[in-house]
Amino acid sequence: MRKIAFVLAALLAAFLFTAPAFSRPQQDSAKDKSQQDAMKDCPLHEQHMALNKSPASAHSHQSASGPTLESRGSAAMGFEQAKTTHHFFLKSDGGAIQVQANDPQDTVSLGQIRKHFHGIAAAFAAGDFQIPMTVHDTLPPGANAMKRLHEKIHYTYEEMPTGARVVIKTDDSSALDAIHDFLRYQIREHETSDPGTCRRAENAIRQEDRS
Repeated sequence: MRKIAFVLAALLAAFLFTAPAFSRPQQDSAKDKSQQDAMKDCPLHEQHMALNKSPASAHSHQSASGPTLESRGSAAMGFEQAKTTHHFFLKSDGGAIQVQANDPQDTVSLGQIRKHFHGIAAAFAAGDFQIPMTVHDTLPPGANAMKRLHEKIHYTYEEMPTGARVVIKTDDSSALDAIHDFLRYQIREHETSDPGTCRRAENAIRQEDRS
């Protein structure tokens, strides 16, 4: 009788030890599925997936300058940098990021720019700064604070005759400082020669809108 009781006790112990191992794959599978679903909801999911397959992503330790910045930008944004012009403007209540096709008849670049900016407006509003991090091989200054304060910042997509822009607004002083740090970094990295002050930048935006 004691022998039978010992065998039963051993079998019970073995079952309790192995049961978690059987349930773990199902739990992991459910977790993986949840993560995949969340990724698919990302407004820039297609561009993020393309970045993972892009040759540019394999050179993440190179300096973000010259051809390297251009190739990363083309892969991350979905349009050729050489065929477009970037501008980054500081404003007293935030700023603006815009890209235009150099050739007004370049409808391919125009469509790619607008698709990218639709996604960027939604991604930034959600605190997703993966695209600029990939382009510059580092998280730009101000981006961490913009992520943390994303509920206090408003991003609006606007179309232009030859491109698109994202207008950034906030009434929070900390968020405003972060936005300006982010935009000034973009001006330096992309060498756009845009004004580094709000007044001059706002004048430049008005001139562009009138042209």
